[in-house]
This record gives sequence, C-alpha cells and structure tokens, in this order.
Amino acid sequence: MGRHDAKPRAQGAPVEIAVANVRAGTVLRILHTESSVNWGGQEYRILDQMRWLADKGHAVALAARPGSALALRALQYGLRVHDLAYLGHYNPMLIAAARRLVQRERFDIVDCHGSRDGATHGFARDLSPVVRTRHLSTSLKPKLHRRLQWRWGCDRVIATAQCIKDEIAAKDFADIQRIDVIGEWAANEFFDIANKDAHRKSVREDYAVPAGSPLVCVVGMLRGDKAQEILIRIAAELRRRGRPITALIVGADTDSAAGYEKFLLRTADELGVAEDVRFTGYRDDAARLTQASDILVITSIAVEAQSRTAPQAFASRTPVIASAIGGVSELVSPGRTGWLVSPGDVGAYSDAIEQALDDPAATARLVDTARILAESELTIDRKMAATLNSYRAALLTSGRSAQ
Repeated sequence: MGRHDAKPRAQGAPVEIAVANVRAGTVLRILHTESSVNWGGQEYRILDQMRWLADKGHAVALAARPGSALALRALQYGLRVHDLAYLGHYNPMLIAAARRLVQRERFDIVDCHGSRDGATHGFARDLSPVVRTRHLSTSLKPKLHRRLQWRWGCDRVIATAQCIKDEIAAKDFADIQRIDVIGEWAANEFFDIANKDAHRKSVREDYAVPAGSPLVCVVGMLRGDKAQEILIRIAAELRRRGRPITALIVGADTDSAAGYEKFLLRTADELGVAEDVRFTGYRDDAARLTQASDILVITSIAVEAQSRTAPQAFASRTPVIASAIGGVSELVSPGRTGWLVSPGDVGAYSDAIEQALDDPAATARLVDTARILAESELTIDRKMAATLNSYRAALLTSGRSAQ
C-alpha cells in the first residue's frame, strides 16, 4: 500500500435528520474508494465530489488501484491518494491493508463507489461507517453473499437514481429508510452561458460544420452501452429524409472497450455518412461543446442512471433527446424538459430532432423549463449538501461522532 501527497423531476428532498452530535459545520475526514481503473462518468462524479469537499474544508482522500485514471487525475488536483490494489472481493491481505489505512488516518466516513472496494471496506465497518454509492442501473444479482455485503457491509446507501433505490430495496439489499437518492448535477461551467454564441461559432469552425447544418452531439466514453453508433444511424436516416445534420461524437475509447471508435468509423463509412460525422476524442471542454450544439442526444441502451449529460445540457440551454433507459426519465420529461424515445429507435430519434428544429418556439419553452430545473435542483452545491447529510446520517446510525 502506498500514499501520494500532491501540492421535471427532482429526486426527493435531501435527507432530513436530527444531526444531534454531528453538527452541519463539522469538518469530516472522508475516504472515497474506487476499484475501477477506467475513466468515465462515475469517476468524473467522484472527482467532482472530492474537489468540492476539499474546497469546503473537509479532509478528503481517495483509495484506488495504483495508476488508475481517477487516481492520476486526483493527484493532478492536489488531492491525497492511497494505493490499494482492489483485486477480488474477499482478499485477506487487501482487507487487512484497508483496515490499517482507515485506522491510521482515522476517517469518519468511507464512501465506496465500486463492487470490489465496497466488499473490502465492509470488513472495516467497525472502524468507520461505510456508505456505498451505487451508480449503475444494471440489475444486481440476488446472491446471498452480495446481499450480506450490502446489508452487513455498509451503514447507508446513496443511489444515483430513484430506479436504483427501488431495485436495492426490492431485492432486500438494504432497508429503504437508509437509502438516499442523490442524482446527477451540472458543474458550474455549464451554467455560465455568457459565451454560448461564441462557443457555437468557434466549435463549428473547429470541426468544419457546414453553414446551416444542425450540430447534434453525444457526450460520453465510447462504449457499447453508450451506443454512439445510434447517432451515426440517425445521421444516415436524416440524410435519407433530406435533412442532413452534423454528428459530433465527444469521447474516447476505454481500456475495456478498446476498438469501439474504429467500429464507429467503419459504421459511418458503411452508411455513407462519414462526411457528416466528427470525432473529438476525449475533451476537457465538454461545457463548450455542449453549449455549442443545437441538440444533445443520449443514446445509451444499458447501464445508465440519470446520465450526467442531461443536467449538463439543461444548464447549457441545449435541447435534450434521450433514450428512456435507467433513470434518464427521472430528469428528461417529454413535453417539459426534453424528448424521450425507445432505446435504439433511430426513427423516433430522427422524428424528435425534426420536431425540435421545426418548432423553435416549443423547443425554447422546453429549454427554459429545463434550465429552471437545473438552477433549482441540479447544482453541485445542492447535491453535495444532500451527500453530507447522508454521511452524517451514517455517523448517527452507527453510534459514532466525527473524530
């Protein structure tokens, strides 16, 4: 083990508890854990949380596999990182190392974001309350050892969508009263739309978007569950209808889906729309690209919780057309904040894009409603206040106070 030191629909009210011996202003020592080595929306959210907590004066650290994408980015932001090789769910040496870390650093809360790290830190629950954050809408296998991991191995659960909470409770993985729904948010840069017109101009220049061509983007790591090829098929269908668009695919392959970009390139070529598709690779200016787009689509066919790109587009005043998958419909409400279509239905996506373009007044009303929702419910300050309440609830129900 090593340590590194470097210089519309809201998801319910925040957890309402009597904080008693844990005052709202108490500084907490918080350990976030993640066993994945890849980079995606889940890891992005963890890093957002850690930076916010550190900015508010909390002592925050990450335990992650050595060299993981999240660990490297956390170090770049001057956050403390501890190496833990999260391999296997019941590794005695790893469990012992996790216990030593928690005991030595005297963490008040451990927030586990992955399966392996969650199982591992369940064996250190006597040293610090454990919160398990569930990010994925994939079905949990109702095996006895997994139920024990959740029921015995954590004090509280954060579900990133209501549908995730419903499944955890239905499968008896945790009592419903100790599951908090804390959905996605948009970072502050998405709300700053003062340069939206300038972004539209510069992005269209950067990617040689033809004059008059609507720019439709999809943002996310390139993986089969994100199904970016659907946007390529939409481009082909709209070209067939005589309504060509420019498709902007923002993201890069992950280690677990290497070669997916080549598949997308081949698909565009086979469908005869290579000239209509732009690939940006991984970008740190997602806010600029989202604000520059005429429409954002969510094409996911699996795994999605609420999708980070929905609140980001809401804040950016960019219309959203999304697949009705996972918890996406908890934010994207037809006729109010966007359009929902059946996953993979190219025709329905194409119809919705035409509707959004052909009725700008109606689209503007949806965009206005979505922006209001983002401003009132989907900010990081609001979501992190709820997260801190969840941490305090875990401390209280475990019988502990902050150290």
